[in-house]
Amino acid sequence: YNFTDRLTAVLGVRAEYLKQSIDWYTALSQGKNSFDQFELLPSLALRYKVTENQNLRFATSKTYTLPQFKERAPFLFEEVGQSFFGNENLYNSTDYNFDLKWEMYPKNGEVISFTGFGKYIQNPINQVTVASATNDISWVNTGEKAIGLGIEGEWRKNIISRESNTTGEKTNLGFGINVSYLYTNQDLDTQKVIEENPGISVAFTNKDSRLTGASDLLVNSDISFNKDFKNDKSLTATLAGGYFSDRIYALGVTGKGDLVDSEVITLDFVLKYKINKNIGFGFSAKNLTNPTIERTQDIQNVVVDSYKKGRNFSISMKYSF
Repeated sequence: YNFTDRLTAVLGVRAEYLKQSIDWYTALSQGKNSFDQFELLPSLALRYKVTENQNLRFATSKTYTLPQFKERAPFLFEEVGQSFFGNENLYNSTDYNFDLKWEMYPKNGEVISFTGFGKYIQNPINQVTVASATNDISWVNTGEKAIGLGIEGEWRKNIISRESNTTGEKTNLGFGINVSYLYTNQDLDTQKVIEENPGISVAFTNKDSRLTGASDLLVNSDISFNKDFKNDKSLTATLAGGYFSDRIYALGVTGKGDLVDSEVITLDFVLKYKINKNIGFGFSAKNLTNPTIERTQDIQNVVVDSYKKGRNFSISMKYSF
């Protein structure tokens, strides 16, 4: 709905019926479980046009986080150095989201924006180290609520932008960077977990915590070169880097500290060359820095795991009809 020439609102509602059924048969147990729930999800988005190239945006919505198969299937999954088992009593989290954004478009393909955002989560899902001799990991609804508050800034700039009036060839060299800071906090309720999950022994070491998997600081940047030639030929080369600060891998129990993964810096290179409108070739080199990731138990300050993900190189050919 257009209130004025400058102010526009979009109001929506989404209805979803969720159903997840799992049947299992192992040497230790067999059975079935199911999960079903009806969700009504309203949303509101407002845009105020400050000038021809500036906008203010506000958005709020209700969403949910649905448990995945691995998180609910009650049998053992073994990975290198770590074992997991699902929790059949796990249920979805309810999320209330909002963000306020200012954006400016100085030129075509350029943007400067700042965003403040937040999330309120009921019954958050987290990875936890189960109190056992084998230190297995499972998933539980760890408490009544969690919050996430953050700020984000983005800048995209064309360093070189040229177009030939005679041949139609285009050349562009662009740079972009995105930085976000996120604060998360949740209450940890041992009694709630015990009552909702018979058979899973969890006694949280801390009374509150950050959310698992959430880094405080995220930085992504790239520099890209694009060249459009005659006869549908084109070349694109992108060098992209990323950084995320340390994040909790699994919550600690019975006096043991949280398992925390160390900060990571990554660097990727992607090259694409299109020789005509149908045929293109590509080359990618992922995780060139190949950093060592250390997993530390934070109170005891012990490194429990250390590994590298390895570099990945690939070439490809694409044919478009």
